[in-house]
Amino acid sequence: MKDFFTLGFVLLLLLCGFRTTGYGQTGKPSKTAGPSPSKSILEQIKKHTTGTAIWWTGHNGWLIKSGDLLISTDLALEYGGRSAPTPVSALEIAPELDIYLVTHAHSDHFDPKTAKIFIKNSKCIFVLPESCLKTAQELGIPQERIRVAKPREPFELLGAKIEPIRAIHGNANFAVYFEANLQDCGYVITIGGKRFLQPGDSVLLEDQLFQEKIDVLFFSPTEHNTYIDNSVMLINRLSPSYILPQHHSTMTYDERDRFWAKGYPAEVKIRLSKPLQDRYHILEQGGYLEIK
Repeated sequence: MKDFFTLGFVLLLLLCGFRTTGYGQTGKPSKTAGPSPSKSILEQIKKHTTGTAIWWTGHNGWLIKSGDLLISTDLALEYGGRSAPTPVSALEIAPELDIYLVTHAHSDHFDPKTAKIFIKNSKCIFVLPESCLKTAQELGIPQERIRVAKPREPFELLGAKIEPIRAIHGNANFAVYFEANLQDCGYVITIGGKRFLQPGDSVLLEDQLFQEKIDVLFFSPTEHNTYIDNSVMLINRLSPSYILPQHHSTMTYDERDRFWAKGYPAEVKIRLSKPLQDRYHILEQGGYLEIK
C-alpha cells in the first residue's frame, strides 16, 4: 500500500510537471527566465536604426534614439539611492551614447559616478548648464567634450536641435527652492522630426506652458516639481501625442525625501480626458516606446 501511494504521488508530480512561468521550484526567478533587462535594452538600442524610440531608465533618465543618434537626459545609472538595479549600466550604454544632456547639478540628475564612466568609456558630448561647470571641472570632463547650455539660447548638435529653456527648482510644500539656480535648464529636443520636452526639475513656468507642438512630454508629478494640478494644466495646454511621467518609482525614501522622490503619475492620469489618457504611458524601468 505504501508503494502504491508513493507511485501515485510521483505520477501526480509528473502530470503537474512542476509547471512554472519563468520561476524555479523555490518560487525565485530561474536562471533561464529570459534575458536580463540590461541585455534586452541594449539589444533593442543596437537594433533600432530607423525611426525614433525612447527608453526609460528611471527617475529623469531617458534614452532617445533616432536613426543612429542616441541622446540621453539626466542619466543617474550608478546613483546609490535607487530602490532597484538600473535597467542598463553606464558602462554598457557608454559606447552607444552620442549626447549626454544634464539639467542641473544635483547628483540624482548629474550623477558623478555615471559621468566618470562616460568620460573614460564614451565619446559622448556633455551638454551642461553653467550651474554644472564646477562639477564638470572637478570630474575632469575635457573642455572639448562640453557644450554649455544657456536658457533660451538654442543650438544644433550632431543633427539634433537643442533648445535650453529656463528651469526653477522647487522644494517641499510646493515652494521655490531657496538655492534655486537660474542657470539650470530644461530642454526642448528636436530629433527625427519630433519635439521632446524635458523640463528638468522645475516648478511650472511659461517656458514650458507656451511651447508650440510638443510631440513627447516628459514631466515630473512630484511635490517639488509640477505635482498633480500643474501637471494636468501642462498636459492640457500642450496636448502632446505622448505623455510620460518621470521622477517616480525609482528612489528609496523616507518622509524627509518624499517631496522629491515620490511621484503621483496615476493621480495625474485619472484627471485627464479620455483622449489624453490614451496617450499616457507609465513605463516600467527599462520600458520602451516607439514614437510614430
